[in-house]
Amino acid sequence: MAIRRFTTSAAMLALIAGIGTTAMAQTAPALPAPLAGLNLNGLDIETKRDGMRKIEGRTADGVEIEAMIDMADNIVAVEADDGALPQPLIDAVVPADLRGQPAMALFGSITEIKQRPEHLGIKGLQPTGAELEIKFDRQNALIGVEVEDGAVPADLVGTLLPQAVRDNDIVGQFDRIDEIENRGGRIEVQGIAANGETMRAEFDGDGRVLRFGRDDGPGPRHERDDERRGDRGPGGHGMRGSGQGPDHGPGRGDGPRGEDRRAGGPGGDGPGRSAPIPAGFDTVAVNQRLSQAGYGNFGFLRADGPRLILDATNPQGETVTLELDPQGEVVRESAR
Repeated sequence: MAIRRFTTSAAMLALIAGIGTTAMAQTAPALPAPLAGLNLNGLDIETKRDGMRKIEGRTADGVEIEAMIDMADNIVAVEADDGALPQPLIDAVVPADLRGQPAMALFGSITEIKQRPEHLGIKGLQPTGAELEIKFDRQNALIGVEVEDGAVPADLVGTLLPQAVRDNDIVGQFDRIDEIENRGGRIEVQGIAANGETMRAEFDGDGRVLRFGRDDGPGPRHERDDERRGDRGPGGHGMRGSGQGPDHGPGRGDGPRGEDRRAGGPGGDGPGRSAPIPAGFDTVAVNQRLSQAGYGNFGFLRADGPRLILDATNPQGETVTLELDPQGEVVRESAR
């Protein structure tokens, strides 16, 4: 009896194991067709808590592919490591209307595509090997181009910059424009001045200056991005105005890349907001005049009644707060 019970139990266990193996094979998640067609080797699939799946594998020619898939099997992000994305995968993720746009001709190879709620971002390399990123909004309009160590082509400058912005004198100070982003009526321009300084400016759709600054040298792109977000180190001396354009409002970030750069403090019209800079105030001329006088490391320019407040370092290297009159002349300097 004991032997018979053991035999029966073993048979049942074998049957259960077989059923379990079949069930697992049947429920293994299938890859979306564009990825399945790549026949990736060393496939690894990880399901995140939010239901997103991270898929990693290697193509036959050794390119590592990493993709994020949503619960509806849509590819929301894909990246190639040590190589380029295969063309069939690009064709599947980038709409046909975008693949024929002039900006796409700048790519020698595409290495990353990301779907964002408001835009599609595409990164890659130019034929020279320099890095390149372009962005399209959800209406398939070009809204951003960033060229590493090179100029944005003139035709794309014309596409991204409204005529009112191109007519602004500040744009004429750029010797080379290497980044433009036009988002929600706010246009950011970054590049190099004739003397080698990094310049960046932000405009509204009517060409009014919302931000303007210069740095001592071009420097690595990541350092320039840190400074643009407000992490300014020694030597940076670009004045950052905090005027409000028509799109400002509670909770809306008004700095490049969507950061909230509105400063509170004197003259602010509520927590995290600031009063507008008076119309006609020439931030460029004031920036140059103060820099020539030995001031630097400028912070946010903000209004306080009829005067303007600006944090800076004085010629002696001391951290101070400046009060400026409507013409930009210093009327008071106080220690901070």
